[in-house]
Amino acid sequence: MKKIFKAIPAFIVALAMVACTEGYQYTPAEPEAAKTFVSADVTAPRNLDVDGSNILVPFVRTSADGDLTVSLYLDDPSGLFSLVNSSITFPSGETTASAEVAYSYDALDASSTYSFAVGISSAENLSEYRAAALPITCKKAWQNLGICQFYDDWWVGGPFEKVLLKAPDGSETYRLMEPWTKEECEAGGMTFVKQLPYLEFYIDEDGIITYAERLDMGFDYSGMTCHMLHPSARGDAEAAAENCIVDEGVLQFCWYPILAYNNGSFRWWGVTSVAYISMPGGPDLAEWLGL
Repeated sequence: MKKIFKAIPAFIVALAMVACTEGYQYTPAEPEAAKTFVSADVTAPRNLDVDGSNILVPFVRTSADGDLTVSLYLDDPSGLFSLVNSSITFPSGETTASAEVAYSYDALDASSTYSFAVGISSAENLSEYRAAALPITCKKAWQNLGICQFYDDWWVGGPFEKVLLKAPDGSETYRLMEPWTKEECEAGGMTFVKQLPYLEFYIDEDGIITYAERLDMGFDYSGMTCHMLHPSARGDAEAAAENCIVDEGVLQFCWYPILAYNNGSFRWWGVTSVAYISMPGGPDLAEWLGL
């Protein structure tokens, strides 16, 4: 009897092992049919700052053979985004294509975050192992107004083409991107030090332009850093008023060019200088200035 009772625990353990083994048996998935599958490009950025340009949502396919068109869907709770086309086409030899999403920039709220998803609705091209849609989250960024022209009559000349942005809050606040580049500074005989990211300015209802009181321009002259000083910093109301809209689509900046030392003192020529921006769609500055 003792031998029988000793054998019972061993039998229970063996039975438990069999039960565990049977509970976790691996069953391989059925292979998918040999055809071209389309899926969202999950490596693409999903958190976007939108500037008014249409949003491109990339998709990939498993084979580059022949042309392939697949239908799309857009899931947007806000109702502010829409597909430019209801389908995308992969040209023969290409494995990538992008859906294009349009929206009204002005309708977006600067303090809100928006979420939507773009996906493939052609069931015959979907795979259960690949992402059918790409979720996108976006916020309203500075609006890209396009290319403007910039001319600086004291330091580096021009006109040069620049990108102009407008604030997302709807105010008349703008940024002229990279106003003085390394190439432009060196061509003008300056020593480039660092890139000034943008010149930010505001236009009031009377067309008067305001900007920072003093701005390091990012380059040196004769071993001294070059700065622009707003005339209001010296109480020069007359010169400050010359910062204004001077023609349709043309903005004038009037400042004191100064050379600053490391100790905070500066030299200057005792005169003002002007620069101009022709807004996107405005006149050609070379013609307007008679250069």
